Amino acid sequence: MKKLFFTVLVIAIVIALGSAVKPYWDKYWIQKELEVGAVYGTKNNLEHTQEFLLKKLKREGYAIGEDDVIIEKDSKNSVTVTARYSDKISIFGMELKKLHFTVTATAKEVKQYF
Repeated sequence: MKKLFFTVLVIAIVIALGSAVKPYWDKYWIQKELEVGAVYGTKNNLEHTQEFLLKKLKREGYAIGEDDVIIEKDSKNSVTVTARYSDKISIFGMELKKLHFTVTATAKEVKQYF
């Protein structure tokens, strides 16, 4: 009986830790997606960049909409992409905490001369 209780307790702790880490894990991967979008934006216009980035985020399963992504491009083709979104830590269907994230990625156009 003790062993069964201990096993259930360990499983519950593992699930709780996984649920607590998931929003931060997603933040890391969203950051990587924004970096790809910023690099893409150095060679393309803002509309194509936003379309590309939103399709990519949607394909990966992130619920970030058009209003949540801000893309800025200067005359030197430096692109800054900022995304604002919310996520939550929930365990067994109970929301424990709502988190708000702002993720930014920047890329500059690289011209190689041979």
